[in-house]
Amino acid sequence: MSIVAKFQIFLAKFFLLAIYIDDPRLFNTDASSTMSEAKPEPPQPDAKPDAKPDIKPQPPKKKGFSNPALRMMGIPRISLPSRNWLIFWSVLIGVGSSIAYDKYEQKQIRKKWMASVSHLSEEVYTNDRIPRKLTIYIAPPPNDFLDESLRIFRRFIKPVLNAGSVDFEIFSESRQGDIRSAVAQRIRDLRIKEAEKGKIQPDQTKENGIGEPPEYVRRSDLYEPSDVLGLYKVFPQKIEIVSDDANNEVAGGIVCIGRGAFKEYISGIHEGLLGPLQKPQAIADEEARRAEAKAKDKEENPTKYSDDDDEDNDNLKPVPMKFINSSDYANAPLAPEFNMDTVLKDDKGIPLFFEQPVYVYSVPTIQGFKNVPRKMYRFFTKRFFADDYGERTTHIVNKDTRPFKEKDVLMAKEEEVDWPPNWVKKGTERGSEWVQELAYDDRVISRMRVFDVKK
Repeated sequence: MSIVAKFQIFLAKFFLLAIYIDDPRLFNTDASSTMSEAKPEPPQPDAKPDAKPDIKPQPPKKKGFSNPALRMMGIPRISLPSRNWLIFWSVLIGVGSSIAYDKYEQKQIRKKWMASVSHLSEEVYTNDRIPRKLTIYIAPPPNDFLDESLRIFRRFIKPVLNAGSVDFEIFSESRQGDIRSAVAQRIRDLRIKEAEKGKIQPDQTKENGIGEPPEYVRRSDLYEPSDVLGLYKVFPQKIEIVSDDANNEVAGGIVCIGRGAFKEYISGIHEGLLGPLQKPQAIADEEARRAEAKAKDKEENPTKYSDDDDEDNDNLKPVPMKFINSSDYANAPLAPEFNMDTVLKDDKGIPLFFEQPVYVYSVPTIQGFKNVPRKMYRFFTKRFFADDYGERTTHIVNKDTRPFKEKDVLMAKEEEVDWPPNWVKKGTERGSEWVQELAYDDRVISRMRVFDVKK
């Protein structure tokens, strides 16, 4: 059908509609129906006089707004949906709009805090300058997966760090104790390296009658690359690398995601500085006894260890035990290999990692049927977490620090309130370091600093 024909049909309908609106009696068919009713119908031979015709009940007409003009144009009766459909669409629109609004606000909040530190990303870094670098320790929430903590870092913390041009390195753990043992081992390695400095190599010529031991000199002490490369002769200027972490008070930084990660980090520092350099024999014997008992119990009860995701993994080595108990902190010497009168630095002039400021973010986790209302409220109000975490991260980017105080060992303590009671009870029976009180020594925390978020 061509466009002209369609337009003619539309004009005809419109003309009939105008006539009907002007005088509806022209379209009244009551008279013809009355005449047809006056004519008697011929009797049917097989019809019974007493038989009642089958009358099917007609469904009630749907209530709603109706107009003859609209009916002639093909528009059906306008009415509200049913009660069930109204409930469905109301709930769907309400939930969807709440989620969309919360995500929109999160995006705007991220932009606000990113803009507050974006001026740092405009600084020009020459080839002799190294940007600041953070060390981030991430632990999974109790009875949950590591992805939950990583999601908080990616959504609320990482965008602000990137906007402020702050580099970072991530260490994550899959079992309790991984962070603590790694931190303690790093400090022990530094102590061993410091103790070996200046030691005289053993005399291998003593049997031949030579009294003085040979003196060994490193190749770097004899000459430098600039002495043998012709490029440095053409460009004699020597480039000295300067790091932004060279400042003692704002060097780098340690960020812990989760109260458990913070506990392990503090415990690892105490173990590394106050504990022995080598594993005590008593600890080695205890680890062997536990491994043997666990293997025997696993053979007798194989289903007992099927759901233990934190500790049981045949592909991983067991987490080493502490080299020193918290009750022995007061009687242990404080890293005699180091000169504790000054800030300890590495070969590049950067303070060692345990001398850098520290901060911890709590990981909100709610489990259990009774906490469903609270969990739903937090699900629809994540914008408040985005605002809180973004503000804290700006203080870290801006290098706002202060000395570590005793009350700072309670940072993110509110997270423990939401830990599952069954998990806490099970951890207490196993001697988990997460459920124990965080022990500290004044000699250690007096050297530390913390990021001041003014909370």
